[in-house]
Amino acid sequence: MKHYFLSFILIFQFYAEVKGQINYLNRGNEYLTEKNYKAAEQIFRDGMKSDSSNLIYPCQLALALMRQDLHAEAQNVLNRVLSKDSVNIGALWYAGTNTFLDSNADLRLAVFYFEKVIPLLNKNQGQYYSAHWFIGRAYQILLQRDGLNYNEVSRMLQCYETYTNLQPDANDSQEIRAFIAHIKKVRPSENVLKWINR
Repeated sequence: MKHYFLSFILIFQFYAEVKGQINYLNRGNEYLTEKNYKAAEQIFRDGMKSDSSNLIYPCQLALALMRQDLHAEAQNVLNRVLSKDSVNIGALWYAGTNTFLDSNADLRLAVFYFEKVIPLLNKNQGQYYSAHWFIGRAYQILLQRDGLNYNEVSRMLQCYETYTNLQPDANDSQEIRAFIAHIKKVRPSENVLKWINR
């Protein structure tokens, strides 16, 4: 699932080149590619100072922070972007992945961000199937840890089925298909308010 970060970097880079904002973005993305996340963080902070209206810089800053496991700080940056543009695809995507990766965060919040970004994505983009994987996986973890209601289980199955249909040859497709079949076989009826499957 590592490709989802790179795809958004390339989308942002293309957009920035069209806008003529190449220097900060290109250099920052080069640092991200080199895994020099601290340098990338500084470049994107400099970019934000040079053009505070450009919402690409804070999104990429959040990615640099996320890669340093500074999840709370990354989320604060993304929240500021989303307060200005509630349907900013990059900010929603990074908020979802940041929340998913943050062991202290609520996975239902990650699901919220991915659900919000899915309608904005092109179905041919890798992010489209990846978002379904993230929702399915978040719900699977919650099912085993906290429990899910009937509708949440249904959404988990739906997302995992979308993912496996779009990525039939993915390394985890067979395992996910087996999980789907198992859950369909053992899931309780709708009158069970919460089901934990450990």
